[in-house]
Amino acid sequence: MDLTLTDEQEMLRDATAGLLAKLSGPEEVRAAEAGGFDPRLWDALVEMGLPAMTLPEAIGGGGSTLTDLGVALEECGAALATVPIVEAAVAARALVRLGLGERAAAIAAGEVVVASPQAGGALVPGAAGPRVRGALVLDGDALVLAEPGDAPWPAVSTMSPIAAADVPLGASGAFGASVAAETTAAETTATTTLADGDAASTAHALLADEWRALTAAWLVGLAQRALDLGIRYATEREQFGVPIGSFQALQHRLADVATDVEGARLVARKALWALDGGEPEAHAYPAIAFALAGEVAQRAASVSLHVHGGYGFMEEYDIQLHFRRAKTVRLLAGDPRADLQGVADRCFGPVGEPLPDDESVVLGPLDPARRPDRERRDGLEFRLPAPVERFRSEARAFLARHVTDEVIETAHRTGTIHDWGLHRAMAAEGWISAGWPAEWGGQGRSALEMNALTEEMYLSGAPVDGLGVATLVAHTLLHEGTEWQKGEIIPKVLSGEVMICLGYSEPDAGSDVAACATRAVRDGDEWVVNGQKMFTTLAHESQYVFLLTRTNTEVAKHKGLTMFVVPMDTPGIEVTPVHTMGGERTNITWYDDVRVPDRYRVGEVDGGWKVMMTALVFERNSAWYGEAVRLLRHGLDHARASGRIDDPTVRERLARAAIGNEVANLLGWRAAWLASTGALPGVEGTMAKLATTEHYQRAADDLIDVLGADGIRRHGDLHAPADGWIEATFRHCQVTTIYGGTSEVLRGIIAERGLGLPRARA
Repeated sequence: MDLTLTDEQEMLRDATAGLLAKLSGPEEVRAAEAGGFDPRLWDALVEMGLPAMTLPEAIGGGGSTLTDLGVALEECGAALATVPIVEAAVAARALVRLGLGERAAAIAAGEVVVASPQAGGALVPGAAGPRVRGALVLDGDALVLAEPGDAPWPAVSTMSPIAAADVPLGASGAFGASVAAETTAAETTATTTLADGDAASTAHALLADEWRALTAAWLVGLAQRALDLGIRYATEREQFGVPIGSFQALQHRLADVATDVEGARLVARKALWALDGGEPEAHAYPAIAFALAGEVAQRAASVSLHVHGGYGFMEEYDIQLHFRRAKTVRLLAGDPRADLQGVADRCFGPVGEPLPDDESVVLGPLDPARRPDRERRDGLEFRLPAPVERFRSEARAFLARHVTDEVIETAHRTGTIHDWGLHRAMAAEGWISAGWPAEWGGQGRSALEMNALTEEMYLSGAPVDGLGVATLVAHTLLHEGTEWQKGEIIPKVLSGEVMICLGYSEPDAGSDVAACATRAVRDGDEWVVNGQKMFTTLAHESQYVFLLTRTNTEVAKHKGLTMFVVPMDTPGIEVTPVHTMGGERTNITWYDDVRVPDRYRVGEVDGGWKVMMTALVFERNSAWYGEAVRLLRHGLDHARASGRIDDPTVRERLARAAIGNEVANLLGWRAAWLASTGALPGVEGTMAKLATTEHYQRAADDLIDVLGADGIRRHGDLHAPADGWIEATFRHCQVTTIYGGTSEVLRGIIAERGLGLPRARA
C-alpha cells in the first residue's frame, strides 16, 4: 500500500495547476459561459499532451495511466476547465481499442472528438461547436461515430457551460429529427458503426466506466476548490467582531465536507487504479466513485455557498460557478438515484441475477487470489503487502476457531463485550502484543498488519472492546509512563493478564473532559482521590482504571489535570452497573478517599492533558468498519431471503450502505498507512472515526426501515427478520458517535487542526 503520488505525478499536478491558473481563472470561466468551450485553453492542454496522455506513444500519446490523468483532472475540476477533456480522453482510448488508432491520433493532435456516457444522442457533453469533429454514441445496439457536416451541432442551453449538444442520429437513432434545426443537422450528420451487438455494449460499458472514474476525479477537484473558497471566506469575513469561521456551526459543516472530500478522493483514485490494473474493484468502483463524487461535490459547493451568505448567490462571487457546475456535471450520466441503482447492480448483481457474496467487492476484504498477478506499480498502490495479507489470513483462521456463536451470544446476553477465554487465547497466540517490538515480547508487526487484525476482529463479531482500551493505555504508558509503570503494567497487559478501563467522563462534564471535578490531593508519597466517573465500561472486569483527576484549581481547567493508572482493588473504589439502550453494560465508578501511591501517576503533575492527547491518537480509528460490513451482510441476506432484493428502494439503501463502507474502509487504511510511515495520523484518524460512525448510524437507520414493523422484533424472537441483528445493531450503533470523542468534538478537531479555522465559539 502506498497513497503518495510519484514525483512525476506531483510535477504533472503542479504543471496543470500552473497552466490553469493562467488560462482558467474565474474570469476566463465566465467568458466561456456563452459557448461552453474555451479554445485557447483546449489548445494549451493539447500542447501539454493532456487529452492523449494515456494513449500509446506510437500514435502521439504519453503512455501514461488513468491514475496519472486523474491527478491532472482534479486540477481541471478545481479550475472548472471549460473543455471536454474527460470526454475526449475517453473517446480516444475507445477508438484505440476499436482499432482506429489514426482517428485517436487526430485527438492527440487537437481534433475534438467526444464520447457520451449515456445511450442515445441526448445531451452529449462537449459535442457542440465548430471545433467538434465527432461523437461516440451508443445508438440502440450499435456503437457509432457520429460526425457533423458543414453545420456544427448547436449547443444546448444549460445551467453551466459544457457545450452540450443533442447529437441527431437519424430516423433509426434514439433521437429523431423533430424540428427544423434538428432535421438539418440529422441530414448532414454521418454515422459510422464501430461495433454492434454485445461487442458494442461491452465497448460502451468500458468507455462509460472510464468516463465515470475520470469525472469523479474532476468532481473531487471541484469539491476541494469549493471547500477552499468556503474556508477562505470564513477566515476573512467577520461578524460580531470575530471571523465567522470561529462559529461552531460553520466549523462543523466545513469539517463534514472536508471529511467527505477526502473519502471521495480516495475512492476516485482507487477506481482509476483498479481500471489501470484490471483489479476486481474495476467492476464496481467507477460507479461508486461517480455516485459519491457527484454527491460530495454538490454538497461541498452548497455548504460553501451557504457560508458565503447572500454574497454566495451573487454572480460576482466565484462559489456560484462551482455550485452550478457541480450539479450540471452530476446530471450528465442521468438521474443520480439511477446511479445508486447502478452501484447496486455492480455490488450485488443486476435485478434477477444475484451476485455471489464471494464475487462482491463490498462485503469485506478480498481474497488476494482474486487479484491479477502483476508487479507492484510505482505511486498509488491500494493492494496490501503480501506479509499483511498473510497475517490477515492467519488472524481470520484463528478467529474462526475461537469466536464461536456461544461467545457472541454470551456477549450479547450479558452486555459485557469481552471474553476472557478469547482474550487469553489471543495473548497466547501473540496477537495482543503483535504490534509491539521484540523487547516487549511482541512480533514487531506493522501498523498495516495491526489494522488488518482489527478489521478481522470486528468482521468476526469478536467481543474485544476491552482489548482495544487496554492496548490504548499500554501504548500511552510507553510514551508517557515511568520506567516502573512500563515494567510493571505493560507486560501484564500484553500477556492478557490484566485489563484497563478508562476513567474520563463525569456526570456534569460529558465530552468536556477538561471540566473534570474528581479531586486528587497530595498527601506525602500518596494521593487521595475523591469523585465519580461515568461510563467506565468494563470496570467490573478490569484490574486498573486510567483515571483523570483535578489536581489544581488555580489555573485554566485543562492545565490542572493529572492522570493516574489506579489498581481497581484499591480500597474506596466502588462499581455500579449501568445497562444501556444498546444492550451493553457500562458502569459508574465511585472514589471515596482512595489512596494512590505516586508511582501510579502518569506524566507530570498537572500534565494530564498532554497524556490525554497522546491517548487520543491511539483511540480514534475506524474499527467500526467491520461492524458496518456485518450490518450490510445482514441487510443483503434479508433482502434476498424476503424476495425484496429487486426492490429499487431496497437496492438504493444497500448501495448507500456499500458506498459508505468503502469510504470508511479507505479512510481507516489511510490512517494506518500514515502510521506505518512513522507519522501520527491525528486529523486523519479523526476523519476516519467521524466518517465511519456517522455512516454506521445512517446505514442502520436505513436498513431497519427496510424491515418495516417487523424491524422492531429483537434477537431471540423466532419471527425477527435477520434474526434481530439489524435491530440490535440499530440500538448499539447510536453510541459509536459518542465513544472515543463525540462527532462534535471530532468536527472541532478537523476544523481547527485540519482546516486551520479560528478557535471555535459556540
